[in-house]
Amino acid sequence: MDTIDKSLYLQAIANYMQDAVYVINQHGDELFYNNRIERFEPSQRKAMLEELRNVFITGRPSFDKYKKYRTVDHREVHMLSTVIPIKREGEIVAVCSINKNITEMAHLLNKVSQLQEKIQSYCGSSNRLQNGTSYDFSCLVGESPQLTRLIDKAKKAALSSAPILLTGETGTGKEILAQSIHNYGPAAAQPFVALNCAAIPETLLESMIFGTTKGAFTGAENTPGLLEQAGKGTLFLDEINSMSLVLQAKMLRILEEKKFRRLGSHQEAAVNCRIISSTNIDCHKLLAEHKMREDFYYRIAVVNLTISPLRERREDILLLASYFINKFNKVYGKHITRLSADLENLLLSHTWPGNVRELCHVLENAVSFSDNEAALSSAYLPDYFHKQVLSPQPNAFPKTTKQSLSQTLDELERKLIIDALTASKGNITKAALTLGIHRQNLQVRIKKLNITKSVLFSAE
Repeated sequence: MDTIDKSLYLQAIANYMQDAVYVINQHGDELFYNNRIERFEPSQRKAMLEELRNVFITGRPSFDKYKKYRTVDHREVHMLSTVIPIKREGEIVAVCSINKNITEMAHLLNKVSQLQEKIQSYCGSSNRLQNGTSYDFSCLVGESPQLTRLIDKAKKAALSSAPILLTGETGTGKEILAQSIHNYGPAAAQPFVALNCAAIPETLLESMIFGTTKGAFTGAENTPGLLEQAGKGTLFLDEINSMSLVLQAKMLRILEEKKFRRLGSHQEAAVNCRIISSTNIDCHKLLAEHKMREDFYYRIAVVNLTISPLRERREDILLLASYFINKFNKVYGKHITRLSADLENLLLSHTWPGNVRELCHVLENAVSFSDNEAALSSAYLPDYFHKQVLSPQPNAFPKTTKQSLSQTLDELERKLIIDALTASKGNITKAALTLGIHRQNLQVRIKKLNITKSVLFSAE
């Protein structure tokens, strides 16, 4: 069999292989490849060629290195790449790359992984739903100092039975924190019962909390209230600022004496549950306006935990965004892996009046409408969000002067940097995160704009 016949047989055999084979000589010339290589985009083949050339320099082979390529028809191909030098008399004369196609295996593994996550999620939800909760501390996503301190205090508070008051704006996650405290404490296996005081009419609220005795009023039956339903667990009273002063006085007796009576009953029963309350209004303001009893406040707020609004912990925004994207990928069957640069900037520049709940809503909207690209674009954000973020705010820019455009921009940039540094107490890393730029970039701008420590102190 002559050399030509051998080459033809070798080429025919190689073309039937699932593996992509590529061989070059020391000059970078292609000596041999099969038709699997032809399916790769030119840029991918160029990257493969560079990898082979590098072996001529290092002389080291590599085995089963994971690679991901894209074909000319835009399909994603997963490969295990093995690159080996071919030597003659101790000298490397060629390098061969064998790329094993594991795309089907990767897809199967991905499906298995998703199935495992669903099973774990189901099992976890089943266990938690037995006590009426869905959240624990792992659901409080972020690494800001404010959130870190809050979680640390909340975990300590969870180990006692003292009444807790949670204060925070709407959408900051007060019930998530309440459930987390319950699930971290010794009564985690006991019921968690929640009631939104603002959603219930005043006439019905009392009977829901205390329960009723048959004949107490027309149509009344023997019905246990939430205090009894909570057992030895937790009663969570959301928006307690909506509770009337009269009902506050009745709740005060429960907190002080650990006893209560159903409506229409003369028999006292013990209160065994812990009470966690929440408010979206500063209690000191409620006290000043005589909308909350002072003695009631001191009883419900033995432990007082405040959740900072999202605008005050901007370093948590992108972490939360990643968390929500992963969550909604599973819900809507998408495969988004990152945020586009313009979307990151928009998320970081928004003031988030609706806090984490608003961020969750915005990203669910975007993910559900996306075309399943790897990077989520700002084009899928709700219309209202674009209007809010892109509309200039009053006094956001310096007044028009005779300065040149570059001077005006420098002045604005200087003000933004000083504000960020002041808010972060001079921490450059945190300030850079707030501004959405790299730390090194911020240092260059600080030097360029001559921002010194004395300037920061005067800004305070």
